[in-house]
Amino acid sequence: MWARSCPELKDIDFIHLGLLRCISVVDSGRHFLQTNEQIYGQLLPHSKFYSKKNWRADIAKIDTQIIHVFALYTPEARDLRQLIAFLKITNELDRTVNTSRSFIRDFPYVLSKEIDQYFILEYAIPLQKTCVVSVESALALFSIDDKSEVAELYKTVVIEEEKNDEFYKIIEKSLLKKISNDIQLSNEYQAVMFTLRRLEKIADRALNIASLMHFAKVGGDINRVK
Repeated sequence: MWARSCPELKDIDFIHLGLLRCISVVDSGRHFLQTNEQIYGQLLPHSKFYSKKNWRADIAKIDTQIIHVFALYTPEARDLRQLIAFLKITNELDRTVNTSRSFIRDFPYVLSKEIDQYFILEYAIPLQKTCVVSVESALALFSIDDKSEVAELYKTVVIEEEKNDEFYKIIEKSLLKKISNDIQLSNEYQAVMFTLRRLEKIADRALNIASLMHFAKVGGDINRVK
C-alpha cells in the first residue's frame, strides 16, 4: 500500500504474488520465495523493506518542517490550506501504513486455517483491488494542480471507497452465514472477517487523504467534500 523500493514490481503483481503466497502449500514466507519460480514461474525483484523506524522518521520530519513554516513565515490562503492539509495527511498516512502492515502480516495466517480459501479469495481480491485504486488515486492528487483534474480524481476515490464499502458488506454477510453454518470454524471465519475489514479501513483513509488534498488545492470545507 505504500511506495515500495522495487518500482519494477507493479501493484497488481504485488497483489498477485501476495495471493499466491496465501494459497501456496509452503512452510513459510521464505520457503515461498525460494520455490516461487519453480512452482509458478514468477520472478521476484529484490527490494528493501520500508521499516517502521524509517517511515516514522520521515513523518516526523515533514511535521517539523510544517511547524517551522508556521513559526517563521505567515502563510496565506492556498499555502495555509496546504500546510494544514499536509499536517493532517501525515497522520492518515501513518495509519494507512500501520493498517497495511497488519493486513499483510495477518491475512496469510488466517487464510491458512481449515476454511474455504477460494470462497474467501472470491471476495478478498475485488475488495483489495478497490482498496489499491483508492490509495493510488488519493496519492496521485499530490502531483496534480488543475482544479478540474483534482475534482475528477477525488470523485474516483469516492467511487472506489463506496465500492469497497459495498464489497465488505457482502463479505461480512457471507462470512456471518458461514459462521452460523459451521460453528466449529466460527473463530477462523471471524478472524478472516476482522482481517478483511482492514482493507475497508485503508480505503477510508484514502478518502480522508483525498478530501484533505481537495481542500488544499480547491478550497472549501476541510471535512469530506460532498
